[in-house]
Amino acid sequence: MAQTSNIRRGMYIEFKGEPHVVIEHLFTTQGRVSAFNKVKLKSLISGKVIAHVFKATEKVEELVVESRTMQFIYVDGEEAYFMDPKTFEQISIPLGSIDKGGDYLHAEAKYVTMFYEDAPISVGLPPSIALEVVDTTDAVKGNTSGGATKVAKLETGVEIQVPLFIKVGNKVVVNTESGSYIEKVS
Repeated sequence: MAQTSNIRRGMYIEFKGEPHVVIEHLFTTQGRVSAFNKVKLKSLISGKVIAHVFKATEKVEELVVESRTMQFIYVDGEEAYFMDPKTFEQISIPLGSIDKGGDYLHAEAKYVTMFYEDAPISVGLPPSIALEVVDTTDAVKGNTSGGATKVAKLETGVEIQVPLFIKVGNKVVVNTESGSYIEKVS
């Protein structure tokens, strides 16, 4: 059991009988009023995000969550398939359990997968990933004032804004959190 005053971002706890991850927290004390911790929790089963206020005197069950590096193989319908590179065991995870729904799942890339009671519960994306541009328009001469951008479709199917000099076949680094272009891979 952990004190709710010790709750931190990224911590896994049991809340109302389900495993949740803390995605935000704000610990507050106000004079004579007892301290409390405002948190946003994401259910690892349903994916729903809820807000809750814990009193500092409450206790929560901290969960033991195991992380493994898994290699992405393919998507089939609403399931993404991963393989453990050490044991060659394959697992499927619903796309809804993956941040950004699988927009940044790249064949043969490795992702940190979280397991609770030997069941996969979530897949963490790296902060950035290099992907190939498969479709974009050519730059129009004279359309270059003020950092002009254009839409580019990447190999995973996601579309992002890129600078005009990016062409089909170029690899670009994308911020997976914001979906923004970072740089061209040389």
